[in-house]
Amino acid sequence: MKKLRGSFAAKLIAVILMCVLAAVGTAYLSDSGAYSMDLKQAEEQTIGNLANNYLYDAAQAYKEGNTQPQYQSTNFRYTILSPEGEELFSTYEGEETRWEGSRQIQPNFYVEHITVEYPEAAAEEKTAEENRDVPMPMPTPAPTPFPTTETKNVIHVFCYDTNEEFDFLSDAELIRWRNANALTVKGYVLRDMAVADEFSAATSRLSWLYSSRGLLPAAAGLSFLLGVLLFLFLLSAAGHRDSGESITESFVDRIPLDLFTLLIITGIGTVLGIAFDVGLPGNVIGYTIGMALLLLVGLQFLLWCMSFAVRVKKGTLWKNCLLTRLWRWCRSKLRALVQLLGRGLRALPLLWRWVLILAAGLLAELLLLAGNDGNGAPLLFVHALILCPAILFGIWNMRKLRLGAKEIASGNLSYTVDTKYLVGELKEHANDLNHIRDGMNAAVAERMKSEHFKSELITNVSHDIKTPLTSIVNYVDLLEKEELDNETAKEYVEVLSRQSGKLKKLIDDLIEASKASTGVLAVHPERCELGVLLDQCAGEYAERLGQAGLELVLLKPEEPVAILADGRHLWRTFDNLLGNIVKYAQPNTRVYLNLSREGGKAVITFRNISRERLNLSGEELMERFVRGDSSRSTEGSGLGLAIARSLTQLQGGEMELVVDGDLFKVILTFEIVA
Repeated sequence: MKKLRGSFAAKLIAVILMCVLAAVGTAYLSDSGAYSMDLKQAEEQTIGNLANNYLYDAAQAYKEGNTQPQYQSTNFRYTILSPEGEELFSTYEGEETRWEGSRQIQPNFYVEHITVEYPEAAAEEKTAEENRDVPMPMPTPAPTPFPTTETKNVIHVFCYDTNEEFDFLSDAELIRWRNANALTVKGYVLRDMAVADEFSAATSRLSWLYSSRGLLPAAAGLSFLLGVLLFLFLLSAAGHRDSGESITESFVDRIPLDLFTLLIITGIGTVLGIAFDVGLPGNVIGYTIGMALLLLVGLQFLLWCMSFAVRVKKGTLWKNCLLTRLWRWCRSKLRALVQLLGRGLRALPLLWRWVLILAAGLLAELLLLAGNDGNGAPLLFVHALILCPAILFGIWNMRKLRLGAKEIASGNLSYTVDTKYLVGELKEHANDLNHIRDGMNAAVAERMKSEHFKSELITNVSHDIKTPLTSIVNYVDLLEKEELDNETAKEYVEVLSRQSGKLKKLIDDLIEASKASTGVLAVHPERCELGVLLDQCAGEYAERLGQAGLELVLLKPEEPVAILADGRHLWRTFDNLLGNIVKYAQPNTRVYLNLSREGGKAVITFRNISRERLNLSGEELMERFVRGDSSRSTEGSGLGLAIARSLTQLQGGEMELVVDGDLFKVILTFEIVA
């Protein structure tokens, strides 16, 4: 089925079958009236239609001077009579006939309507005897200098049969002349029909059709069902190419639907108009032409239906309509206008914004009253005189509340909203804003106190732990210097040395993170050339990166890039970031270290591919004690990134961490100095 839907040949065959089912067997039966007559009546009508054409052709041949018998090899005979009833020519010899008929053949002539002027005699003077009974004498008519003329419409006729010309003054005279010169042709169709001609073929076809007339309802129903199935198949196959499931639009399907519908309606109307205006003869040829025109109409409708199906499947039924495009354009322009007006209104201060709205409302009310003969103008004046000051006073108070809320939202927790001249709900709202400020001050103070307490706790506990830890480290160092014969004891000493070193590193990181987050660390900014510092870092970590299977790629501009920073803290920041890369980067990959200028700022970017999958965001990874290795199988305390961010912020810079899949990127930004 999929192959059939995509096959052009299958679609073409389906269209041809639909046309054949619609055309076969209807034209001839309609012409012969077989649907409403019995067989004898249908035969007489069919033979009569054919014989009338033969009669006309025989008479025309005789009028053209051809005195040879016509239709000798057919079952048709004829006799030509003069207008007076005299036999002029005949091929009929008294045989038995199946059909007889006659028709008059009018002369061939050309008619032209012209206007002719006829001279008329001058009016005669009335005699005295005719005027005796007139009570008053009639005035003497003025003499006529020239004879008068009379204009008449004349029918001028030229007869092609006799090459004569005639003038008639009325249509009745023309009709009498035409009937007086008409030939009468009598026709006969022989009963035995011994010759195989058009008459015998027509009667044979009618006999066969009438003998199978009982099958016509079943054939019509089957044809209708098959036609519906073919139509549904064409709709299903519309848009398919080959055996694929995708829908492909043709040139017709890309025409806007409303324009395409208009073209189809115009095409159908044109075809039907031609059929009705021209007029078709009532014979087999006429019915055939009519059927062809109807098929053309049907094909246009089928094309529209298939294109409609493609648009529905593709989801572009209304998208490419001209009306839809016009509506979208108007909607976008209207939306842009409304947005422009909204932005212009929002750009005004609150006071003038409401003044403008109030003025527009008053103007609209004034225009409304003016249209009512101005009877309400005094009332409008009093209304505006009382209402406008009240509204402006309320707007002024709202402006005070708006400014207070904006100050508090921006972080100015020392701002107090002035409640003077505020009444009712406005005063309560101002008090609520002041209470929000007090609550925020209390929350900030509590948060700062908590952070300070945590920092002090970490610092104090770290110092308390560091004192015994120092003793442990020293005694382990002494044990390492002693010559121990027991190999197991040596392994224990090595474990103690390694773990005590990690614990000492953790304590140092805790103290440094606490100091950095609270701003206790002293910062001594000085001019630092970032390119030189990054070269030193690359040289310092070249061996460690190589052992981890990493290739460092350093990219920096040729001109120097200098910033104000504390060299010790900046080095510690770079050291933490490169140390993280050594621990967590995927082996056999490249590590990129970039330095660039962007809008007066120095941007340092560290990029590497993570060995483990990262399920945390950049902000979460920069929190304390958070590690990218969730299994905690690697070295590290989870404080490196937090310390690096705190140190960067202490020096006036910004640190951003971006995680994109397995790509781990840290961006440091500092202000460039000349």
